Parts: sequence; structure tokens; C-alpha cells
Amino acid sequence: MAQYKFDGKYLKRGGTTIANVNGKNIRKGSGGSTVANISGDKVRQGSGGSTLINVSGDNIRQGSGGSTIAKMRDVRKQIDGPGGVTLAALWYCFIR
Repeated sequence: MAQYKFDGKYLKRGGTTIANVNGKNIRKGSGGSTVANISGDKVRQGSGGSTLINVSGDNIRQGSGGSTIAKMRDVRKQIDGPGGVTLAALWYCFIR
């Protein structure tokens, strides 16, 4: 069983809200500042900044095309819930 749960809006560990997703923005806690945003298969820092990771199939890669840092199947073992790039972004920003 995964330690974290994502319901499509909130990432929680037990009763504690770790992050929330509002459209393409990922914010810390239940409100907070924007930590990352999703643009297609890329996750960018803050509201627009540089590319943190990109998702290509089962691979999560550093930056715009760099080396593989994780697999989606491993992320799904840690987070229960829907999503692909969103789960990868939550994992990268709050769990890894």
C-alpha cells in the first residue's frame, strides 16, 4: 500500500495535505505558493521557469531530455491516484 494518496486535487499522507493541484499549477500545502507547473510532458519550476523533469513513456528524465531518474511504475508504488505527468511532478517536488 502506498504512503501517499492523490485524489486529483490533493496529495495527502494520512490526514496531512502535502500539496494541491489547481489546473496546471502545483502548490505546497492546501494553498501556498506555486512550486511547479505542468506544460505538456514537462514540469517547470514555479510559475514558468526552467524545466525540472519531463516524462517520456515510463521514464522520468531530468531537465528537458537528460538521464532517467525514475520510472513511473515506481512512482505509482508510492502514490495511489490518477495521473501521469502530475504524479511524476508531485513525486519529484515533494517525495523523492
